[in-house]
Amino acid sequence: MNKNEYLLYSQLEKQHWWFRARRKILKEILLEIDNKHNKSVLDVGCGVGINFNMLFGSFNRVDGIDNNPEAIRFSRKINSNRMELMDACSLSKINNKYDLVSFLDVLYHKSIEDYTSVLKNAKKILNQDGYILIADGAFSFLSGGHSEHVHGSRRFTRKQLILNLESLGYEIIISKYWGVLLFFLIFIKRRMLENIFPSNSKSSDVKHTPYLVNFIMYHLVSWERIFFKYFDFPVGSSILILAKKNKGK
Repeated sequence: MNKNEYLLYSQLEKQHWWFRARRKILKEILLEIDNKHNKSVLDVGCGVGINFNMLFGSFNRVDGIDNNPEAIRFSRKINSNRMELMDACSLSKINNKYDLVSFLDVLYHKSIEDYTSVLKNAKKILNQDGYILIADGAFSFLSGGHSEHVHGSRRFTRKQLILNLESLGYEIIISKYWGVLLFFLIFIKRRMLENIFPSNSKSSDVKHTPYLVNFIMYHLVSWERIFFKYFDFPVGSSILILAKKNKGK
């Protein structure tokens, strides 16, 4: 991610409708984990560290790693959590064990050549019955200018990630597409409008929005949370997965 993107994200992650809506649904997914007050988290690609408290605040300890000094610098301004300058591909160098390892918009990044190796190494630093949490972009045809600005290299399908995780010895607890409305909005923007009207923007799609727009978009995106537990949407802009370390593998 570019240096100016970290400054932007440090200002936006608390209030922007997209981050708020996703945190809300991720918190519901994390309800599957019992006794969080006794458990530890490693947030891989922690960025500016907003999720330390706003998503993982109910856990006993939350550590973070990121491969960009700017991200660590911003994180340390607002957090007292333990953070290290480290690449996601270097998880094998970590000696600590965790009950949850999270990858929130990490596996897509072009700096990760082999994301399955990253997931394999994550399993090695999980405690027995430990979990892995993944949130990442869905469907390669939704790539566009935004992906270039945040150094994105790939997007996934749910089936693809499930097969990868199961082959590595993870048990899938929850796997869902999220962002149905956003799927269609992003498809129109990136596959249609950007082809007709190429953008010269030097920033990502995540920008400051007026209060009313922020309010409306948050509620429009949040509505699908009502059906999240009971219905599998066939499409979405993101994939959310909670998987557990399989004892037998």
